[in-house]
Amino acid sequence: MPKQRDNLSAARIRAGRILHILNLPAVALVFAFSVLPLAYVAYLSVQDLRFGLFSAQFAGFENYRFVLGDPSVINAFWNTIYFSVSSVGIATLAGLGIALLLDSDVKGASWLVIAIVLPWAVPEIVNALMWQWIYNPTYGALNGLLQQFGIVADYQAWLSTPLSAMHAVIFAYSWKLVPFVVIIVYAGLRSIPLELYESAQIDGAGAWAQFRYVTLPLLAPVLVVAVLFCVIWSMRAFDIIYLLTKGGPGEATTVLSYFVFAKAFDFGDLGAAAAVACLLAVITFGITCIYIRILPEGETS
Repeated sequence: MPKQRDNLSAARIRAGRILHILNLPAVALVFAFSVLPLAYVAYLSVQDLRFGLFSAQFAGFENYRFVLGDPSVINAFWNTIYFSVSSVGIATLAGLGIALLLDSDVKGASWLVIAIVLPWAVPEIVNALMWQWIYNPTYGALNGLLQQFGIVADYQAWLSTPLSAMHAVIFAYSWKLVPFVVIIVYAGLRSIPLELYESAQIDGAGAWAQFRYVTLPLLAPVLVVAVLFCVIWSMRAFDIIYLLTKGGPGEATTVLSYFVFAKAFDFGDLGAAAAVACLLAVITFGITCIYIRILPEGETS
């Protein structure tokens, strides 16, 4: 028996070594494409590096002091918060409603699933170009539809005023997030045992009571995960803003991700751009940690 146990332990050790070896390519890829670029950006953030300079000079935390006191960065930060909260809120509410509709086995639900998943299959650039056509002030589909129903008298330049431009971008980006929320929430709804609803009906619970005391508590972990991913994606949204507004009018739709691009490639200040990118990474990491902490016990394993 001791000999068999020794052989079993040796086999487990060999299996563990083999698994470590098989994981090496994945670890190397993560290190090469995630850790090294992040480390390089952190290195650039403490350098005074601009386009046209042949060498960088160590700047310490001057770039961070500069960006933290720059009104444009503060404006971009609040724009990012507003853009993220609004787009994720719209996508979550719309996705939850559509998922509940699909779960009710409504007639034609299979066709509705196809229509919902379609935006998720559209690439980011194609999505932005599509909404650029929809919002066009001369021949845009949105203006044509609203004018046909008598909601507006004249064609509107939706991307030309600060308020309408921000909300137009938010709506376009939310449209892209909704399918993801629907898929995640619909899968969560399908995993809830029907016996719980039957018991609630026996106790006299109506549709709202069943949703409040059965569906929502059991769906909370799924919603938290969906919201977490949507928040992370919205915090780094770039394509939709670059193609629709380029941060304008003025700085009305300039978010941190677009500010990093503009600071680096329009103004040539790579050090300050890297500092903003690091701050955005820290904010995203902090939000992720908060969500992991509030995730119900047992859902992270």
